[in-house]
Amino acid sequence: MYETLEEEINSHADYVLHEPTLKNFVQPREWEEVEHTDIALNPVFISIYDKNFNLVESSPNLVQNKLDWNNDEPERKPFYTEYNSIRLLISQSKLIHHGEVVGYLVIGVSTKHNQLALDYLKTALTLIFPISVLLTFLFARFIAAKSIEPIFNVIKTAQAITENNLSERIQLPKNKDELHQLSTTINSLLDRLEIQIVKAKQFSADASHELRTPLAIIKGTLEILIRRERTPEQYNKKIDYTLKQVNRLDRLVEQFLLLSRVENNSLNLQTSLFEIKNEVVQSIDRFDVLLNEKQIRVSTRNLHPQKIDNYHEFFEIIIDNLLSNAIKYSKLNGEIIISSRSENNLYHLTFEDNGIGMSEEDLKFVQERFFRVKNDSPLHTSGSGLGLAIATQLAKMSNIKMTIKSQQHQGTKIILTLIIE
Repeated sequence: MYETLEEEINSHADYVLHEPTLKNFVQPREWEEVEHTDIALNPVFISIYDKNFNLVESSPNLVQNKLDWNNDEPERKPFYTEYNSIRLLISQSKLIHHGEVVGYLVIGVSTKHNQLALDYLKTALTLIFPISVLLTFLFARFIAAKSIEPIFNVIKTAQAITENNLSERIQLPKNKDELHQLSTTINSLLDRLEIQIVKAKQFSADASHELRTPLAIIKGTLEILIRRERTPEQYNKKIDYTLKQVNRLDRLVEQFLLLSRVENNSLNLQTSLFEIKNEVVQSIDRFDVLLNEKQIRVSTRNLHPQKIDNYHEFFEIIIDNLLSNAIKYSKLNGEIIISSRSENNLYHLTFEDNGIGMSEEDLKFVQERFFRVKNDSPLHTSGSGLGLAIATQLAKMSNIKMTIKSQQHQGTKIILTLIIE
């Protein structure tokens, strides 16, 4: 603002200095301009001196006064002073003609209007600033509310999801930003959670059903025994039948506990070096009675000795469950073939039976808990549907690949692929 005043002073000074002599320094028409006659409207004050500092002429707005030359101030460099309580910006210059100083020029410009403008601006800012801050705050709050509204929607939806409406999902925002990624991640988490809860409910229902059957048989058998007196042979027969159901209950509970420990990773076992062929032979010996009952032959073809460093207890359970399944679903006088094949650093152990087999549809679910093959074969099986599920879980934990191939009414082949050093 004051730079504008300096420019105005310099322009007047240049105009006056353009005249060659003191007589013609200022034209009469110049003094008639409002800025030189009126002190109230942006006045410009001019005083002209000769070389002896005698006043030659002053602008009409100075009346009988004058602007004094100040020897302490530099030439053509504006400075401030007071004139009749008016703050002026002064510039003084020497008047030179043909290289000689012929006089002196003093020009002053009032800063009153500039100061009024500054005061007005200060007042305006004093009023506008808090209003601007308030409006900015309200606008920022509105924008922030709009920005976090999707987050509140995510929170609201997540809080509304309970066990009774697990299928509910968070609506994905249109923009694929961080919030979209967060919503997708939460939905994926809910998908996994829903699967686990559904599985837990299904497990509870299936486990209850499995336990209810032998308990009902035991209860019914005991109720029959107490109705009337029976011969010792009849008592022995019923007691023996009841003990079989108790043993079945015991096996079910063991399988439930094992499956729970496997899925919760609570089995803290160490690997050890053992012989695969020996484990297979020992498993066959453990099922000797059952094999004789169904008159099933077990053939070990090309069963090569091979040591492996793995979870010994897991491998034993896997072999027992696979052999148990093969016996359970084999026909009378059937055959189970156990063979092996080495390939680079892989060892393939195969269990093959000529039993009832399964359809392609059943193959999709056969490794799930409590699944039983739907088959029109008259062969009676009393499995719980847990053996293969447990074997599958243990195989995964042991880094053993399990491949199942089967054809209905022709048999099933299960191949275990182990990594050997």
